Amino acid sequence: MPKKCVICEETAQFCVKDTSDFYCKGCAEENFGDLTLLLAIEDQAKELKKVIDDSLDDTHTTDDRQDE
Repeated sequence: MPKKCVICEETAQFCVKDTSDFYCKGCAEENFGDLTLLLAIEDQAKELKKVIDDSLDDTHTTDDRQDE
């Protein structure tokens, strides 16, 4: 489920680190000016996917060793 902007309820693209404050691009630019201060939600999703994939790879490797 996509996150919503806390100001206008549009689909969020940015968030404040370690909070549940999400912003669309327009509201983020208007309120923060410098978007590099915020985290892109897509980047967070990619990092989470990598952690999950790495974890699954470790699980498969462990399972393969147990089969021997």
